[in-house]
Amino acid sequence: MDIPEKTLFNIVLQGFLTISLVIAGALMVVGSPYGSQTSYRGRLAINGQAAWIIMELVSPTTLLRAYLTYETSIEFMSASNALVALWLVHYANRAVVYPLRQPARKPMHIGIMLSAVVFNIVNGYLNGRWLSAFAPAEYHHDLSGFIATHYLRVPLGLALFAAGMCGNVIHDNILAGLRRTGSKRRYSIPAGGLFGWVSCPHFFCEAIEWLGFAVLADSPAAWAFLLNVLCNLVPRAYFIHRWYLATFPDDYPRTRRAMIPFVL
Repeated sequence: MDIPEKTLFNIVLQGFLTISLVIAGALMVVGSPYGSQTSYRGRLAINGQAAWIIMELVSPTTLLRAYLTYETSIEFMSASNALVALWLVHYANRAVVYPLRQPARKPMHIGIMLSAVVFNIVNGYLNGRWLSAFAPAEYHHDLSGFIATHYLRVPLGLALFAAGMCGNVIHDNILAGLRRTGSKRRYSIPAGGLFGWVSCPHFFCEAIEWLGFAVLADSPAAWAFLLNVLCNLVPRAYFIHRWYLATFPDDYPRTRRAMIPFVL
């Protein structure tokens, strides 16, 4: 028996929401699965840079497939096309520009890459299908009319998305610069930007970026993605912050928070 598309969508969405809480709980137990907290070199280790590119490219690929394969009439200058464009801009940086500009990455366990691939398939499907199949009709027609109707939501969402993405790029570059300095120590204390307040401003900015996207899309898929982002990044930020404190016990600023300035 065929499952109606909307029913399948809702089942996948509920599973996506549930797994976000499982991920948060698991990460609070095992810590960050890659980066400075790991040093896996076993038989299942693969090139970290290649693994990153592969797993991140899955997201825009799946979103485009889910978006373009549903038969519906969407104007070129529409809100749904604009949201897809923002998604592609983010992943052009995240999947291609970012890893190619970074110093060599540590090997990654193939299980971590495959779990990220599954996550990105589900996330890309949910967001792409909602924008093409389940979004209100106003998302598929004149973009100027959509902006006029949502005259507060659109500029707020765009501002959050742009600020988050720019901040993410800036702080990623700061971290990459530390690893290019040629210091005898592999890791150093980052400074500049929001590093004065938190240990993981790149995580904070990424959360702000996807908050902006969720405000713009105002879809269950986008809000579910934001929840997943927080459930993934907050535990990782906690462990990274703890690692900094343990690695630089005398020099690391005790006033810094883990991810959210003055809060967490």
